[in-house]
Amino acid sequence: MAHAAGTARHGEATSVIAEAERHVAATLPDPHGVTFRNVAVHPMDATSVVCGEMAPHNPPAGGVFMKFGYVQGQDDPVIFSGREVPQKVEFNEVNSWLNDSIKLEDLEEMGCVPRGTYHSYNERLNKVMSQRKQFGVN
Repeated sequence: MAHAAGTARHGEATSVIAEAERHVAATLPDPHGVTFRNVAVHPMDATSVVCGEMAPHNPPAGGVFMKFGYVQGQDDPVIFSGREVPQKVEFNEVNSWLNDSIKLEDLEEMGCVPRGTYHSYNERLNKVMSQRKQFGVN
């Protein structure tokens, strides 16, 4: 599989990608079955950032690939679920949705998703959240 190397030499890019894929896979219950796609490296603030998409073992056709970003030398990659904002967010899911939107903001700052991605996603999420009644009583 060919990976874009940005300004890094090919060997360096390959090792950074391998490091990123190891850390991303380790976040899943079955780290050996992860499928990666659209993986690329770019320089940022004197280090390398790896961006791409991943899916758990045997993703279904048309299945959701989660976007990820990884800063070289860090332990915790940023992984965004990729789920669409629903019509309604259940009370017990509010924190999960807010945390997920923060991950998308991080990916934008890392250069892994286009500028404005977080803003439009967050606007949709805020609209759904604002339709909730106070204290989660719907």
